[in-house]
Amino acid sequence: MPVLVADVGGTNTRVALASAGRLSQLARFGNDAYASFAEVLSAYARGHNLPALRGICVAVAGPVAAGRAELTNRNWHFDESGLATPLPEQAEIPARLINDLVALGHALPGLVPSQLDVIRAGAAQPSNDQALVAGLGTGFNACLLKGGSVVEAELGHASLPLAIAEELRAQLGDAASGFRTNECLFSGRGLSRLHNILTNKNKRGQDILADFATGADPQAAAAVTLTARLLGLFARELVFQYLPFRGIHFAGGAARGILGSAARAEFLSTFEAGGRFADHLDRVPVRLIADDAAALSGAARLMEDSA
Repeated sequence: MPVLVADVGGTNTRVALASAGRLSQLARFGNDAYASFAEVLSAYARGHNLPALRGICVAVAGPVAAGRAELTNRNWHFDESGLATPLPEQAEIPARLINDLVALGHALPGLVPSQLDVIRAGAAQPSNDQALVAGLGTGFNACLLKGGSVVEAELGHASLPLAIAEELRAQLGDAASGFRTNECLFSGRGLSRLHNILTNKNKRGQDILADFATGADPQAAAAVTLTARLLGLFARELVFQYLPFRGIHFAGGAARGILGSAARAEFLSTFEAGGRFADHLDRVPVRLIADDAAALSGAARLMEDSA
């Protein structure tokens, strides 16, 4: 019997069935078209001939506590006790809520090379069993893997490191005070805010990245390049905070937009800039999770392990 898995972000929700490590009947929903996750799940049930399910696991972009959650960037609420209610005749199946970065953490050991874009290789032999996943999408968060354990965090709501705050002030002056947390700067909305300060124009992050890719807009290039440099500084901080010698793994649309573009060179030059304990930085691989469905695989893996 399969489980139903969902990955609920600030912008989109992905839903699929998972059985024996494989996903099927994958569907994507734009959240703006729905008032709640229950509506999304009802739409999925109407569009698919669902078999009897063994359980449901939902990964959400927000903190999870005592079986309840709320999206950080949308007024959607979740409760394990009623999670499966929209599924016809399956309201009582086992249900579990987890953070979306926790889902990516559980997915990481099972990812294959085709799902990863290697930004830098790092050391051939890691000196510990720690890895880090950092998700840059509509929101921002990270989680640490230590052996077979996944350590939860809410790093998006933490204050910016001093090195990044100082660089922002050097580039933006007093306007830098508008970026107080990691999420404010490194989510997809952060790129829009940064571009707005530089240009006084309102543009979506995806449009800024598109303009950067074509080379037609120097202002877009300035915003994307600065973001890549700041992300390189942030990755350096992550190395010293977590010692992830099995790699830093970036995920999410904003991360793919920056690190999947020519701005990757700016990120690398900043990350590899040397300084004290540069040998630590040299040993850390940096990879980009290229598979949008990775969090679904992680949710399915967690349900399998729990069973």
